[in-house]
Amino acid sequence: MQERETVRWLQLTYKVPSEPSQRRVWVWRRLQNMGAYALQNSVYLLPFSEEVEKRFRQLAQQIHEMGGDASVFSVMPLDPNDEQRIQRALLEARNSEYNKVVYTCAQFLARAARLVEAQDWTERIHAELAEILEKVHTLFRTARRHDLLGALTAASRAVAAEALAACEQLFRVLLDKDYAKARRLLEQHRELYQDAGGGDSFDVDVQKEG
Repeated sequence: MQERETVRWLQLTYKVPSEPSQRRVWVWRRLQNMGAYALQNSVYLLPFSEEVEKRFRQLAQQIHEMGGDASVFSVMPLDPNDEQRIQRALLEARNSEYNKVVYTCAQFLARAARLVEAQDWTERIHAELAEILEKVHTLFRTARRHDLLGALTAASRAVAAEALAACEQLFRVLLDKDYAKARRLLEQHRELYQDAGGGDSFDVDVQKEG
């Protein structure tokens, strides 16, 4: 029987003084921004990488400076089912964020397709699409900031980056009112937006970057 590939994980265990409570919230937010998995209260995991080790060590040092206690361990799950469950949860969270980028890009392209057909480019529409494009950038930056999974999320990350690039390129072409080129670009990305609809409003909840 072929042995399973050994996966190294890093675990951060910490304790923060109960007062002031803002310190606990600050640490929790830093861990959320890393996309770390909460194994239990004050115990977080991520697959090993040099970047994860750097981030965990920095956070541990900051916790010590605020009067708390923190330790970073290299660990390996003994039960492969536990490891798969944790890895699956991490991947679902990260892929969900990248999928939101792609979905919002699809909405952008679908709306742009309607505008190209009508050749209706106004200052109001310019402002609207510029706002949505900035929201897409924010979504992508947030997803990237949370993503310390490396090759595990490479495919989703690449799809999201490609969708964002398509929106940026189309927006620049629309600024020049080059509708023929815009149609060609839309045709190239038809699979991305054809099922997204083309409503007049976008329901995108974008959290502020921390």
